Amino acid sequence: MRHSLLALLFATVLAPAGASAQAGGQETGADIGALIKSGFQADRPVCRPGDDGCARFIGDSKGTVPKRGGPKQPVIIGSSVYMLTPWQAERERRCLALAGWAEARGEGADAMAAVMWVVANRAASASDPSLPCRVVVAAGQFEPFSPPAKVEPQKRRKPVKSAKSRAKQAEPEKVAEDPRVANRAEARRILAEIRRQAQVIRAGGMPSWPKPRLAPDQEALRLARGLAWSLNDDEMPDPTARASLFYSPPTQAALGRQKPDWAKARLRTASIGDHSFYRYPPVPAERTSPAETQVAEVGE
Repeated sequence: MRHSLLALLFATVLAPAGASAQAGGQETGADIGALIKSGFQADRPVCRPGDDGCARFIGDSKGTVPKRGGPKQPVIIGSSVYMLTPWQAERERRCLALAGWAEARGEGADAMAAVMWVVANRAASASDPSLPCRVVVAAGQFEPFSPPAKVEPQKRRKPVKSAKSRAKQAEPEKVAEDPRVANRAEARRILAEIRRQAQVIRAGGMPSWPKPRLAPDQEALRLARGLAWSLNDDEMPDPTARASLFYSPPTQAALGRQKPDWAKARLRTASIGDHSFYRYPPVPAERTSPAETQVAEVGE
């Protein structure tokens, strides 16, 4: 439920619809909860009519990235309210969208939203308040944003090519007919692009949107951007019950890995898509009432 301070903050912000939308102000996205329940369709609107900021953010209308600087305004991200400039709000929402899309783009809107909520919950941690962009590029946390492991080059003898192999190499490269091969190649390309954007984020810059080649990935990215725009308890309550960690059991099994040790000491709160979500078990003195929106003071 919304904290009374939240209403006070928003009541004091009087700005044009486009400006407030860019900074997160009063405009919100479409009924994202309904999108998740009914299943996303590429031709279904993600933004409410007239919400130019949302339309620009998800790519449905043209617009420019806000300039650095300017006045700070209250921006809801998850269960917290941050005081951010329009440029900062754009950056943090892009980090949210990229995280959800990179981790769960093939699992549906609910799974992408759940991943974003984990990022938001970590950023809202009372013990270590942060921002989504800092969370997604933290060392050893989100694998798609981690630098690739360094592999020591091995010295190999150059094989002697036969006349047949040389002739085959000289032929024009053919596109793989097997869609599974094409999908794996595209997944590797996307991973490389996400890691490039992670470098931009670490350097304090504005990440760019990837350009996926497959239609399902394109549609998922558009939806991820809409989810990031509307990630708050009123538009889309946290389906993970304030989880701060997750992992994919099918992926772990495919890689021959066991259940992570950290999962044994934590409470599983939800299973969404291929992921299981966890948080620390509540202590006896913890409040049982719904969590209120927090107002976070985080430096740039």
